[in-house]
Amino acid sequence: MNQSLRSRLLALILISFVLGWLIISGFAWWRATAQANALFDNQLAQLADLIAVITTHEAGEQDLHQFESDLQQSAVHYSPLFQVWSAGGRLLVRGPQAPSVPLSANTNPGYSDETLDSYRLRVYTRYTADKMHRIQVAQEVAGRQAQLHAFVRGSLTPLLLALPMIGLLWFAIERALAPLKRLAKEIGSRTPGNLEPIAISCIPKEVSVLVDSINGLLGRLHASLERYSRFTADAAHELRTPLAGSVTQIHAALDSTDAGERRDSLRLALNGLSRLHHLLEQLLLLARLEPDAAEIEFATLDLNALAVEVASEYAPRAMEKEITFEFLAPEPVVFKGVRELIAVALRNLLDNAVRATAPGGKIILSLQPLERSIRLQVEDTGSGIPDQEKARVFERFHRLPDTKGEGSGLGLSIVKSTVALHHGSISLDDREPGQGLRITIEFPIKT
Repeated sequence: MNQSLRSRLLALILISFVLGWLIISGFAWWRATAQANALFDNQLAQLADLIAVITTHEAGEQDLHQFESDLQQSAVHYSPLFQVWSAGGRLLVRGPQAPSVPLSANTNPGYSDETLDSYRLRVYTRYTADKMHRIQVAQEVAGRQAQLHAFVRGSLTPLLLALPMIGLLWFAIERALAPLKRLAKEIGSRTPGNLEPIAISCIPKEVSVLVDSINGLLGRLHASLERYSRFTADAAHELRTPLAGSVTQIHAALDSTDAGERRDSLRLALNGLSRLHHLLEQLLLLARLEPDAAEIEFATLDLNALAVEVASEYAPRAMEKEITFEFLAPEPVVFKGVRELIAVALRNLLDNAVRATAPGGKIILSLQPLERSIRLQVEDTGSGIPDQEKARVFERFHRLPDTKGEGSGLGLSIVKSTVALHHGSISLDDREPGQGLRITIEFPIKT
């Protein structure tokens, strides 16, 4: 089951938010702990400094017995664990709760962690200025930690206020995804015949890219449906005529008692069916050349050899009409394309040229490799094509006025589609002013 975009987005944001909150909280906890420990250690040092001053003063007056009363009159508001030792290692003064043994065996100045009677202590050691007395002050670690936790919790309390932001995140996600809901509703309400582009007003930039892609697809579907609708209508019209004529001739042959009439009717029916067969082949070929048809496989071929093969098929017909047929191709031309389709295109061009050229005329098929393309030309000395018709002859089923013969009107359409499939170009112009026709095709070397 696919997860909704809303759930995925909310999950990612929540995970990121929680991870960020944990990281920030952890850093804040570590930072506050370090600062609190430094503060407590500083308090120990200040207390030791105060005791050192009192010790020096009382020792100068030879009256350390007044130490406790002087200490109580000082700024110390609790009874600390402290000891004053002589340079010889004799305990001179200790606090009310301090033991008679050293708070720390470490006699070097500085901090140390000790365990005394199952109590963990943080001990600070220092000496008076004259080095005659050693002072040790201590704090119980459990008490320090209790104060530390209270301090850190107070520092982290503002971070807890960020947790209600989850509700605001949900609201923001709902608002941000509202355009997607509207878009889905609009697309869902479309009918199969409604392929109009989707309006992109009031749609975020990120969603507009998706809408543009959907509109592009709708446009291609609309064009494809129109193309197939037009194609189907034209094909039905073109197929109906030879089919109806063949059926009529077959009925006439069946009803006729004269053998000659029956033979003539059957010959006309056969001609109609042959035309119908040719038309169907052309239609199937056009279907292969549609832009959205299945992918066609390209292969390396020699255009020179292919042109010779196709030209040899039409040389006899040209000789029957006493038409001069020239083929100009100085060297093999290697090209990557679809051999079958290029052969059909050449056949259509040569078939049109033979039909249009009067007896005694001339047809020239030339193949010339250029720097970046391959130029293929078919020239004839026929009647040519009027300028106003040159743009329409590539349309399907379009035939020139007063055209003689049984052409389907699909030949040049197939040629143009084949050239487009190979990313080439095709152009028509007069071979000579007012007569003849030159069809020029250029295939890029890299298709």
